Formats: sequence, C-alpha cells, structure tokens
Amino acid sequence: MRNHKWGFPALVVLWALILFILSSQSYDEQSLAPILESFNTPFWYGLFDGISFMYGGFEVSVQSAGVAGFLEFFVRKGAHLFVFFVLGFFMFGVWSIYQKKTLVSCLGAFLCVILFASTDEIHQKYTDGRTAMVQDVMIDTFGGLLGIIFFVFLSNRWWKRD
Repeated sequence: MRNHKWGFPALVVLWALILFILSSQSYDEQSLAPILESFNTPFWYGLFDGISFMYGGFEVSVQSAGVAGFLEFFVRKGAHLFVFFVLGFFMFGVWSIYQKKTLVSCLGAFLCVILFASTDEIHQKYTDGRTAMVQDVMIDTFGGLLGIIFFVFLSNRWWKRD
C-alpha cells in the first residue's frame, strides 16, 4: 500500500469531484420519481401504509409523498450512505499512507469526512431545488465511518495473511 503514494489521493480527488458534480444537480435533475411511478399501486400503498416518521421537519410517508416519493427518499438516503462510505474508505487510504498509527488515520479520515459532508450540504444550499440538512450530514458521516471501519477490517485481514 505504501508503494502507491498517489493512488488513494487521486481516488479522493476524483470521488470528491464526482460528489461535487452530483451536488450541483437540482432535485429535479436527479429525480427517480418517473422510474418509481410503476410502484404507485394499491398493493404498495397497503404494504407501506402506517409507516410514517419525521425527517428534517417533514413527514415521510406514503400518504405525504406517494409510493414513488416514499421509495425515492430511501434510495436518496442510501445513495448518501454509499457515496460517503466510498469517500471514507478512500480517505482512510490516504491517511494510512502518511500516518502509521491506525487511530490517528481513523480520526484524520473521519474529520475529513465530516468536513466534506458539511461543505457538501452548504454547497447544496446554494443549488436550485436542493436544501442543506443536518440530518444528511449525519447520514454522510455515518457512511464515511462505515467506510473507514471497513478499510481497517480489510487491512487487518490482509496483513494477518502475510
């Protein structure tokens, strides 16, 4: 891993660029509603009926958003989790190249993920049709933390084989 000093930094820059581009798109440009409209049937309404919770001051339910909107909510939040999982994984890779102590690498990568998640939400605040939400920063941060933990897990398994 130490022989590839530029691999992980390049991946972080590339992934950050992809995230910036995605955050620059309006809500409508990213909408999955047309694809999910086929789920707006009585079966799916019945399946999700009664599931309701608050997120960012708004009710998330089939009644408030329809089945397509309800499903899109989970797809979007899953995407937040996934893209920051990858960012956390890559970020830990960068830190582990330059820092031998795993705990320091974890903390450094985690702080970078929090900073990027926060600035990403600020960027979205100034994008048409997007909002900045603390809850999204929390999901992003959790995803990044999972990516860091996964990298540490893989690293420990890899090095134990040698």
